[in-house]
Amino acid sequence: MIKVIPTDIYDDTGNLLRIEFHDFDGVFQLQAEWDANDAQTSKNRESFRKWAYTMAKRLEFKPEL
Repeated sequence: MIKVIPTDIYDDTGNLLRIEFHDFDGVFQLQAEWDANDAQTSKNRESFRKWAYTMAKRLEFKPEL
């Protein structure tokens, strides 16, 4: 497994756009894109993060928080 660091990326208004995952050398590995049709609520963001980290693990990455 490749250890990766997740980074939340927001737009200028504070809406979550995606989560990028970089390895410990700073090299981009993958990203999870927010669905623009989903409301920007705390609950939705929490669910999205859980999904993104699960997806990363299934692709054999290990998110380090």
